[in-house]
Order: sequence, then C-alpha cells, then structure tokens
Amino acid sequence: MTIPSSSAPAARLWLFNAIKSALTPDPGVVSGGSYGDPAASLLVCLDGPGTYQPADIVAVGKVGRRIDVSSMVGSGGAGWLREDFGIEIVIECARGTEDSQSAFERTTTLIDQIIAVVRTDPTLGGSVLWSKPTRSDTEVAWAADHSSWVGQGTLTVECNQRI
Repeated sequence: MTIPSSSAPAARLWLFNAIKSALTPDPGVVSGGSYGDPAASLLVCLDGPGTYQPADIVAVGKVGRRIDVSSMVGSGGAGWLREDFGIEIVIECARGTEDSQSAFERTTTLIDQIIAVVRTDPTLGGSVLWSKPTRSDTEVAWAADHSSWVGQGTLTVECNQRI
C-alpha cells in the first residue's frame, strides 16, 4: 500500500508559477489621477528575495498545515487523512513619492490579481481538492531609511486535500 505524501509542496509550487505568469509590472496609473511607478520592476519569488530587490516583490512562502483523520473506516491508506493548509503570500511595493496611496493601491492590486489566479483554478492545477483566498491585510509604512512609502500586504490561500 502506498501512503501519499503532502500536497502542500505541489500546491505551493503551482501557485508560485501561476502568479509569476499572471502578474505584470506596474502600469503607472492608479485611481484618483495619481500615478504609480511605471519604472518599477516586479519580482515573484519563493520565500523571499535574494540580493535583487526591485520595487515590487511578491513572495510565496510559509505553509501552515493541519492534518486530521478523514474517516475512521479503512486501512489508513490513500484518502484516510484530510490535509488543510494555508499558503501565505507576502507583497511589498515601494514607491519613492510623497503619495502613500500609490503604494497602497499597487499592493491591493497585486493582491486582487493573485486572488484572480486562485479563482481561475481553485484546484491549483489539480494539486488540491479546493483552495480559496481567506484573508488579506494591507498597510503602508514610511521606509526606515526615509526613501519611500512601502505598501505591505499578506494574503492567505487555504487549501484542502485528502491524502
């Protein structure tokens, strides 16, 4: 009897690749007549950036997993356990202007685009039974070196699979 392993690694990697394909650099236009930063580059990475740290960073990272028995009947083989896990995605958008709204809007736009990726294929390429975006948080802070406003956001995608 083969005991299946966690679906979290495959789901996380699928989400990273799908986000990387779907997101685009800042077009430079935000609501209210303000302008974003059309020169801002975008990095989508696993866990966090290395030495290359552009204005917009999306990091697919931490996975929190819960495992429970799906059914007390059976051999303990495939489908016996239910795996629920959350994949955390961290977004940072730096804007070197006096306008904090452009950093906020770019951060929320990226979160909305990532939500659209999940909604387009809630099975994350067949790696899970279902997934759904469950929580996002967005804030803007002045950079410690006083160089820019930084939009900081997180999005959690909850997943479910029987293993």
